Amino acid sequence: MAAMALAIGLLFLPSRKHRSFEADEETAPGLWAVWKELDRSFVRSNRTLLVDTDFNASISETSRYAGLFGQHVTMTVGLPLLMILDQRAVRAVIAHEVAHARLRHTSGGTNLADFMTAAENVFFYADPEQTVTGYIVRILLHSLLERLEKEYRALSRENELAADLEAAEQVGRGEMARALVMVEVFGTRLTDLIFAPLQKEVLGAIKAPSPPFARISDQIATIRAPGPMTAASLGREHDPDSTHPPLGQRLASLEYTDISDVGEVQASAIDQLLSPNAANELALRFDEEWRKKVQDWVSVGR
Repeated sequence: MAAMALAIGLLFLPSRKHRSFEADEETAPGLWAVWKELDRSFVRSNRTLLVDTDFNASISETSRYAGLFGQHVTMTVGLPLLMILDQRAVRAVIAHEVAHARLRHTSGGTNLADFMTAAENVFFYADPEQTVTGYIVRILLHSLLERLEKEYRALSRENELAADLEAAEQVGRGEMARALVMVEVFGTRLTDLIFAPLQKEVLGAIKAPSPPFARISDQIATIRAPGPMTAASLGREHDPDSTHPPLGQRLASLEYTDISDVGEVQASAIDQLLSPNAANELALRFDEEWRKKVQDWVSVGR
């Protein structure tokens, strides 16, 4: 029964629908152009570009029906990245994600992703708490999945270092190192200045507070404040469950021991990579979705 459930999860169940914004070439001409420039195997019909709310970027491949219809590549770029980083840094980030695909890090043929995704897919459609199939699969696979997740974290860290080096061949080691430092430091500031205070406000709120993207816009100069950047980041305690290696290790792999200054942060990448309408509308859209969700949560808690 477990084998049949996994087969269904891998081959036949529909993909889970994403909640991100799908950006076409009219909406994000700059992003599509950078992706096409850096990806030697670019085929527009087999690619989807998403914009979500995370300060992150990712790339994935979907092989439906055992790969009979080829691979579909999806790249997701977070709106906060586009707002806070400049075009140089975003280009390096995209080069890193393209490197993952080129090195086959996104393929289940070279790592454990397909098997784990199939199991998660089964649990998504067959809740272990409410269905017999899901309950049996969880019993049989629990210990195995724990071991696989440990191996997957180790492999993912190796893949990150390899993707950094591959991307550096495209954009240069200096540009890749600069982008890594900016993502690390600005991500920390984003958490400290925006998300941590916002979480506290939500917990005690009687109505939805000011939404995140409005706050990012108001404090973007503080988030980007110049000055030495790597000292605190290199000394931060690393999350042992992270699928990414520490910043210091990533810089050392690129033959950098420290970067005290990333130089001037140029104009926001969002102005060059998205259409003017999309740049404004996406932040408003995400803020409105966030406000509705929080207001519903606050209302229930009254």
